Amino acid sequence: MRTGVEPVRSGRSGQVLLTALGLGGAALAVVLSWLKWVLVVEDRVVPGWALGAALLVVALVLLWLPRRAGAPAADEMPGARRAIPRRARAVTTGLAVVCLGLVAAGDLFGGSQYQVLPSGSADECRVVTRETSFLMAGSGDVYVVRNLGVGQRTGTWVTDDGYRPVRAGTYDLALGPHGGTLTVRGAANNPVMPSSHPIDCG
Repeated sequence: MRTGVEPVRSGRSGQVLLTALGLGGAALAVVLSWLKWVLVVEDRVVPGWALGAALLVVALVLLWLPRRAGAPAADEMPGARRAIPRRARAVTTGLAVVCLGLVAAGDLFGGSQYQVLPSGSADECRVVTRETSFLMAGSGDVYVVRNLGVGQRTGTWVTDDGYRPVRAGTYDLALGPHGGTLTVRGAANNPVMPSSHPIDCG
């Protein structure tokens, strides 16, 4: 004689799995946003926080997906056990949104500009820079892009008066099969520190 126990258990297990995947996806989205990575697709640069935001959307769908009728989730059970999963989802969602928002705000409000530098090299190693400014201070990051278009930050610089050497064209990139050097220069009243950045393509 069949009962409704197995369908309920199966539905509940599926909801637990979706919640676990959602929690893991939200955590991974935060990690991606803070790793200082970029993804280069042809000549387009996708910041790590943008990848994290896309993953977070998927995670939130999994976390807050409407529950199927007849398959109550753990947070629909009576008593103290009911609040724990719902609270965990709410806290995870809030933290992930705040963390991603802070990173994205730094890019958006700082007017960040990402650029793939022409190297004249046929090797797969590529160089990407990120320049941003806030008030009277400027900064830049160097990313080395290797396999699969993933770039990791390998250096950073600071400037006065929000000067952007790459945008101004005051830089030199010498890149060979195994690496090279990126040199960023400023004006007399807008120094760039440090100016030399080694590029390791190994």
